[in-house]
Amino acid sequence: MIVFGQMYGSISSLAISPINPNNTDTVYIYAELYFTSSSCLLDMKSHSVLGNNIVATTQHCLGMLTTICNTTDTFKLNPLSVGTYTFDLTLFSGFGGPPCMPGIGPNDYDTITFYVSSLLAIEDCTTNKNILRTTDILGRETKETKNTLLFYIYDDGTVEKKIIIE
Repeated sequence: MIVFGQMYGSISSLAISPINPNNTDTVYIYAELYFTSSSCLLDMKSHSVLGNNIVATTQHCLGMLTTICNTTDTFKLNPLSVGTYTFDLTLFSGFGGPPCMPGIGPNDYDTITFYVSSLLAIEDCTTNKNILRTTDILGRETKETKNTLLFYIYDDGTVEKKIIIE
């Protein structure tokens, strides 16, 4: 059942890692998403680089229960040339599946702009990386838990898989 005027999903925020990428970095865009229905399983996501514009879409399948569902979609961008880039994300939601029946139109749009610099010939060998978030195998943000596979996502774009055994 589709209720007109009701928002099913929204983009809470977009973040980039590393924060100041250079032309040799793999860039990650994290899209924090919020839904007003249960489940919110990822149905599909894609992106394409057209010059300095990156156009991305994502679609999630919603359940029947009215409840809050938060999730993070990660977009991996191969090293980019030096310049200013715009990442445009369109969020869709559907019902059923996955695969799910798409809704009538998009739920939300958001944009982030970032600059890719040139890597200098002399690079500082010391790196101080800060942890952005810790997620479980399903991508849900979580606290450190013993005997569970966790992913530690750092601000330099690296991800470490860890299991702390008790």
